[in-house]
Amino acid sequence: MATTQRLSKHDQSAQLRDSLSNLPAFILLDYAGMTVEEATSLRNKFRDGECKYQVFKNSVIHYAIKGTRHEPISPLLTGMTGLAYSPADPGAAARIARDFAKDAKNFKIKGGIIEGTLLDAAGVNRLADMPGPRELKAQFLALLNTPATNMVRVLTAAPQSLLYVLNARKDTLAA
Repeated sequence: MATTQRLSKHDQSAQLRDSLSNLPAFILLDYAGMTVEEATSLRNKFRDGECKYQVFKNSVIHYAIKGTRHEPISPLLTGMTGLAYSPADPGAAARIARDFAKDAKNFKIKGGIIEGTLLDAAGVNRLADMPGPRELKAQFLALLNTPATNMVRVLTAAPQSLLYVLNARKDTLAA
C-alpha cells in the first residue's frame, strides 16, 4: 500500500514559489459553493487547456508570493481561493475561467496579476481577450507573407495587362 506524505505549509509555499517565479501571469478564483461536478469539470477544462489549477490555503499563497513581483495580489487572498496559470500562454487560464464563469453561478474570478500589475475581474477578462502564442504566430506569418504577395501581384500586373491588350488587338483584327 502506497502512502503519501502531506507537505507542510512551508514546503508547499516553497514549491509554489518555484512554480510561480518564472510565470508572467496567474489568476485567483473563488470556487465557494461549486458542486463536485462543477469543480471536476473546471479541473478537466484547465487540464485540457494545458493549464495548472490548484486550491491552496491563502497563507500558503501569501508566503509563496511574499517579496516577489506577484506580491501586489495579496489583498485578493480572502475566502476560498483557487490559483490557475499556464506556463506557455499567460491568457489561457483566463480564457478558460471566463468561459466557465458564464455557466457556473457560484464561480467567480477574483483577479489576477501580470508582470507585477494587479488585475481585477475585468482586467482578467481583458487578459482572456489577448491572442495566445499560436494566434500571434499566425498573425506574424500572415504579416510576413503580405509584402511577398503584393510584390508578386505588381510583377505579374504588367505582363497580364500586355496580354489583355494583345488579345483585344487579335479580336479586332479577326473581326
